[in-house]
Amino acid sequence: MPDIAYLRLPAVLDRRPWLPVSLFFSLLLLLGLWVYSDYGLSIDENQSRDNGMISLKHVLQRFDPDLALWDPAFGPYTVPLSEHYDRDYGVMFEAPVCYVERLLRLETTRERFLFRHLATFLVCWGGCLAFFQLARRRFSSWKWGLLGTLWLVLSPRLFADFFYNDKDAVFMALFAVATNTGVRLLRRPSLRTAGWHALACAVTIDVRIMGVLLPAATLALLLVRVLYGEVRASKALVVSLVYGGLTTGLVVALWPYLWSAPLHNFLLAWRNMSVFRWGGEVLYFGKMRAATSLPWHYAFVWMGITTPLLYVVPFLLGLVVVIRQIILRLRAGGLRLWATEQEMQDVLFLGLWLVPLLAILILKSVVYDGWRQLYFLYPAALLLALRGAWSLWHWRPAAGWAQYWPRLLAGVTLVSMGSIAVQMVRAHPLQNVYFNLLAGKDVPHRFEMDYWGVSYRQGLEYVLAHDERPRITFNAPMPSPAAFNVLILPPALQDRIVFVDDINQADYYLSTYRFHAKDYEFQDKEVHQVKAFGRRVLSVFKLR
Repeated sequence: MPDIAYLRLPAVLDRRPWLPVSLFFSLLLLLGLWVYSDYGLSIDENQSRDNGMISLKHVLQRFDPDLALWDPAFGPYTVPLSEHYDRDYGVMFEAPVCYVERLLRLETTRERFLFRHLATFLVCWGGCLAFFQLARRRFSSWKWGLLGTLWLVLSPRLFADFFYNDKDAVFMALFAVATNTGVRLLRRPSLRTAGWHALACAVTIDVRIMGVLLPAATLALLLVRVLYGEVRASKALVVSLVYGGLTTGLVVALWPYLWSAPLHNFLLAWRNMSVFRWGGEVLYFGKMRAATSLPWHYAFVWMGITTPLLYVVPFLLGLVVVIRQIILRLRAGGLRLWATEQEMQDVLFLGLWLVPLLAILILKSVVYDGWRQLYFLYPAALLLALRGAWSLWHWRPAAGWAQYWPRLLAGVTLVSMGSIAVQMVRAHPLQNVYFNLLAGKDVPHRFEMDYWGVSYRQGLEYVLAHDERPRITFNAPMPSPAAFNVLILPPALQDRIVFVDDINQADYYLSTYRFHAKDYEFQDKEVHQVKAFGRRVLSVFKLR
């Protein structure tokens, strides 16, 4: 970054960049430790834990059967892994977390899920660190690395998911880690970098099978480097063989479902992922649409309306800049895609963002709940946004106010980041329902809000704080995690709550309006709204 006088930092920071970097990540860690217990339980968390416990029991029965028999926590899990409905889910996060949970002897559901929220955040914190390294390396500047990481943290929906989304957020974080090791391998191929990248890719694939994109991208770009004469063919061959062998072996070793039939089960998991088994409906532009027949623009629209405009604009510019850069290189002759290592990284980031989107369109994969299954694309998208911001920073208008351009750009960026941060604080802990101005008006009636259902915790807490009865009955639409959110409350509060199946026996009715337009019939009984970003997220209806 140019050393502009009005942005000049103390000289000691330039000599010791580890000081601000260490301070930033320490503060981020402390922030996570401070707020991780504030979030509610999402609709998938119990299912995710079940997947982990069943796989863990399968492993322990093979290697430590005494623990599997002695620990009563495994008692409810009588279905063998081979017969489990979600047996093809990767459990590289779930199973280790369940194992540590049992080592710590966490016996109450509140303790278990709070620990899971903490573990989810710690993995995402590691992903932020990997993203910083990616940005710092690409732009040869720790300042740009911190700017990019700030953008990642100041992404409201992602920040909230850092605490309870043990699927998509964890996968995104590990995908960033594996991308980081992949860039290291591509820049300096060696047995050491191949080993680290193989481990990172295996862990990523064993969380979500879509992680196979990384080995494919790594080997493809390594081959191109050989064709360009940038890497010796003999060295690349040895590194590729070692990397491919290690990755394959580790993927099988770390995924219990593959042990009985590695190739067959892996291909089955891939096929199930490409056409996922969910036939629900989603609210899109005010209409309920089947998740199996959504329009091609669904994911693009959701990305556009839920990402801060501060990042959307430079992303579009970065997209144009990188594509134009590739075209210019190709026109220059030699069919070259890049001229420098920095440009090679741009090609990689573009591919990691674009190829999965094209694959989804071609395979007609099921995408729902906004674009959470595509969160793993976000780090690459932010790196492209940084590329656009870098171009803006170095551009100078022809007018006489060229000297003021960097000052103006920096001011707009800082004000926008400050505005995002303030909105996130005010919306806490429901940053997951963030929309930007592109979403238009009347967002709750046009798009899904709290599809995770984490706001049910705030609804329950409101009633408990305003109704002093020792026993309060609740009803909520199904499926929802309303009753599940009781488990995150302190035991004394849990004892006051009873969920009933018959709405005529309920004192209160809670709803996030997902799947249930009929909930609007109770509007005259509404006593409270849980809001975030000025919009209704959940309603509390007092029935009697």
